[in-house]
Amino acid sequence: MHVHEQVRVQTTIAVAGIDTGVGKSYCAGLLARYLLSRSESVSTMKLVQTGCSGIAEDILLHRRLMAVPLTEEDQQGSSNPYVFKLPASPHLAATLEGKAIVEEKLNEAVAVMQARYQWLVLEGAGGLLVPLNSELLLLDYLAGHGWPLVLVSSPRLGSINHTRLSLEAIRSRGMQLLGLVYNLHGSHDPDMVRDTLRECRRALRDYGFTETVVLIPDVKESAAIAWSPLLTPLQ
Repeated sequence: MHVHEQVRVQTTIAVAGIDTGVGKSYCAGLLARYLLSRSESVSTMKLVQTGCSGIAEDILLHRRLMAVPLTEEDQQGSSNPYVFKLPASPHLAATLEGKAIVEEKLNEAVAVMQARYQWLVLEGAGGLLVPLNSELLLLDYLAGHGWPLVLVSSPRLGSINHTRLSLEAIRSRGMQLLGLVYNLHGSHDPDMVRDTLRECRRALRDYGFTETVVLIPDVKESAAIAWSPLLTPLQ
């Protein structure tokens, strides 16, 4: 009898949002924390961070949520290849510093992270159609790599419209949507919470996606998040 060593498969999951400030960073960090709890080799990545300097603020948040220290990749910039001081869209923040976001540099950083971790949770910047440079939108970059996608939404005003627009853009590119994360963190009107959730579920059906919705009740209750439905299609 021959004993065969199990093949180690690398999986990258992209986390994007219907808009900026919707909770992508919490979603990415908490999802990575869940994968760590399964004894997986996992890290996170932030493609572009604006509004800070040094190590990306969202990477710092990821590590805090994961309860791990900063890594060598964090210190070297592989997990956050572009960081700009101005809190603006990536292409504008880069331009005002006399720089440009180069796709090849993003690819090189992603390759470093993928080579070192079995699971990579890759967070985007802003909404799906934010321009990275004059020729490349965030969603087209993600779609070009064929990474499965997690979309983060919320009950705040405007979310129904933004969720539908995002789903239409995802479908038009033929991307795999693992599911929708409905972020309840903060203070929201209960009627709006229930109605927006119903509309998000209906939107998934309308656009032909599986009705997979994961609720983030509150960052203080992260252990209660049922992440497994998002990962089922990858198993």
